[in-house]
Amino acid sequence: MSFLSRPRILVLLFTALAGVFLLPPAGATLQGLQVGAEAPDFQLQATSGTSRSFQELHGEKLTVVLFWATWSRNSAAALSRMEELYRKYRDQGLAVIAINADGQNLSAATEADIAALADRLKLDYPLLLDDQLQTFHDYGIIALPTTVILNPDRTIRYEMSGFPLIGVEEMVDFVAATMEGRSTAPVVAAKTGYRPAPKALHYFNMGRKTLKSLRMAKTAEMWFQKAIAADDSFLEPRLSLGRFYLNQKEFAKASDQFSQVLAKDPGNIVALCESGMLLARDGNEQQAEIMLEQGLKTDDFYTPCYYYLGYLKGKRGALDEALALFDKAQEINHSTPEIYDYLGRMYEKRQQPKAAAEAYCHTLETMLGLPLSAGSGDQTASPTSEPAATVAAPAPAHLESPPAATSPPSPPIPSRQP
Repeated sequence: MSFLSRPRILVLLFTALAGVFLLPPAGATLQGLQVGAEAPDFQLQATSGTSRSFQELHGEKLTVVLFWATWSRNSAAALSRMEELYRKYRDQGLAVIAINADGQNLSAATEADIAALADRLKLDYPLLLDDQLQTFHDYGIIALPTTVILNPDRTIRYEMSGFPLIGVEEMVDFVAATMEGRSTAPVVAAKTGYRPAPKALHYFNMGRKTLKSLRMAKTAEMWFQKAIAADDSFLEPRLSLGRFYLNQKEFAKASDQFSQVLAKDPGNIVALCESGMLLARDGNEQQAEIMLEQGLKTDDFYTPCYYYLGYLKGKRGALDEALALFDKAQEINHSTPEIYDYLGRMYEKRQQPKAAAEAYCHTLETMLGLPLSAGSGDQTASPTSEPAATVAAPAPAHLESPPAATSPPSPPIPSRQP
């Protein structure tokens, strides 16, 4: 397939797969789930070759579900720390399940790497393979590694993105306190104490389910509004409703929802980042960058904040800063297609059509679980593959549709290997 033909095919496939971008991020750790919500069930193949479910593997008191990848810098440390906890508390009702999320189509070589790492770390708990990333998406994972701690009924008790030093110790304190029947530290109790009203959770889950149906998606607004009415302190429905309005291009309504979230929780990373991009859309790009940078100080594992800010910085000419931000987004979760989508839009704004077309192709390849084409490993664009013009995918809701670029060939894209 020629480099020129791929962007044209990309347009058709983006249209068919546009629903991938409709699921609303609703928390700093998980998209659309939080402490107190019911986590999805799963049944996945283990490295042993057998199919295993949560129901079969859960602990009597708690189950730690760790999402990880071989390419993720901190995953090995997270796996090792979970092994320590498992050995100490497994006889007291703790289970650990590690779910690998390397990609949508695991190769034999990747499966061999997974087995080798498990042997090297001497892991005793089960390792499951999320070959199609269905469980990864069901849980709304934003960063790898991510730790989700569940009750036997799959109620989320604790969640943590990445492997931050202080955060890990707080998570360990929560597990130890639960296993030993003692109180947790005040900072940990504050993270796990709030429980949304059951009716609000029910309405919220109905909204999330309807979003997955093209036919029923518009009814999500009603369900999110019902959830808000049932428990106004439950912020996830407002965040989801804000994203719903973004996708409907009702920007004033979206801004209102995010503003109400920030009134209750000024450090909410999702509301900060989405509000920042709405400011950018209205032409207040300097204020938008300030808000996005504030968001990253609040939570440095929220991937969208990096590619939003990278897009804005690259658009105004700060390419080195922009590429560093896209690098960081890939390091956290390089399975996110929006990273490449915003990278492509940045290059279009810079009138670099070849680099933009390559980024859009990587967007599609990531969405379909295909190996990234030449240029994605070292990110070097071929000097002979300049298309006549870039044909863009539909613009994200924040952004106006950019014009097709027709400028001279772009320089190579610097390396961003995770």
